[in-house]
Amino acid sequence: MRPILAKRGTQTVRYEISDTFLRFWFRYFEGNRTLVEMNQFEVIEHIINEDYTTYSGKTLEEYFKQKFIESHEYRDMGSYWEAKKGKEQCEIDIVALRLEKNKAVAVEVKRQRKEFKPEAFAEKVQHLKDKLLPKYDVEQLCLTLEDM
Repeated sequence: MRPILAKRGTQTVRYEISDTFLRFWFRYFEGNRTLVEMNQFEVIEHIINEDYTTYSGKTLEEYFKQKFIESHEYRDMGSYWEAKKGKEQCEIDIVALRLEKNKAVAVEVKRQRKEFKPEAFAEKVQHLKDKLLPKYDVEQLCLTLEDM
């Protein structure tokens, strides 16, 4: 995966397993193969319970990306990430360019709305606009389980 609008050949690449079963398997079982071989299934269960909100957040992100695709309102879509020097990484879960000229949507996906920090997200969106979409009107959204 490359950030939205990134040129081919850029170094900013992430590899991702798109199949949800395989992603679950590699995250929890393949990564803990020794525990599986030692029949330490209670430990694996604990690991899954501790990490499941993070894992399921990615699945929720994929759900909303699919909904955006099915709406037929966008001409390009992806995620955006970039390391900012001396600061936390700038990452936006979904950036979708509307069919209308110079209109886009930036989306933060959270399981619960109370975890959304509007000021921090607005700062990330402003960085995106300055860096990549200076002439765009960018709508900011937070999508949660409630929006399914």
